[in-house]
Amino acid sequence: MQKICALLAFTLLLCSACAWAEQDYPIASDSFTIDFSSVYNDNPAATPIAVDPIDKPTPTPMPTPNFSYRIFESAPLSISFAIPFTWLLNPDTNQSTTLQFVEPQSEMMDVNGYQTRITIERVNIGVSQTVADARARLETVLEDLESSFSSFVPGSIASATIGGAKGSYCYYKAEYIDPTSNKTYQMNGRITIVASGNYLYQVRLTAPRAWYSYYENVFRRLRTTWKFL
Repeated sequence: MQKICALLAFTLLLCSACAWAEQDYPIASDSFTIDFSSVYNDNPAATPIAVDPIDKPTPTPMPTPNFSYRIFESAPLSISFAIPFTWLLNPDTNQSTTLQFVEPQSEMMDVNGYQTRITIERVNIGVSQTVADARARLETVLEDLESSFSSFVPGSIASATIGGAKGSYCYYKAEYIDPTSNKTYQMNGRITIVASGNYLYQVRLTAPRAWYSYYENVFRRLRTTWKFL
């Protein structure tokens, strides 16, 4: 009798684990679509994002990301990097200066949350840029962001390196109210700006707050594979 009870308990535990896995690991689909008209451009003037390393850890452990990556090469921006294979390139940006990759809706971990994206922007200053220039630009962008949200809390600025180029980065958290639906989005983000030649490169991750640590793995892969062409 004890063996039968133990077997039933193990079966129930296994079924529960399978159900949890199915819930937290959405299956990628080859037939997904995204309405880019409803995606807000992730730029200093209008953006929803946020993150703070001081945030308390979520009570439920994050699942391990299982993204498949591809190398994306941009001749206009003279860079290459890895990005999740299924993420979509926003066609509404000026790709001679800005690239934005958006996670498809079918793969969103927070179904009703903000649609995760990575935005890369290159600014041609015209003269050789330094680490101090990158930090000054970051401070300006943070000020612009503060005026774009109903709530905005930046973290401390620290040193950063991408592809050998040096600069600064900052985590922040924010809330954004969609004017069309009046829905409030809570987001975490990370913005990094580095100097390379006459250019400043801005790399920015935007993700729903509850899932930020999950999506930061995408940023880490991008950073470790980043190359200047």
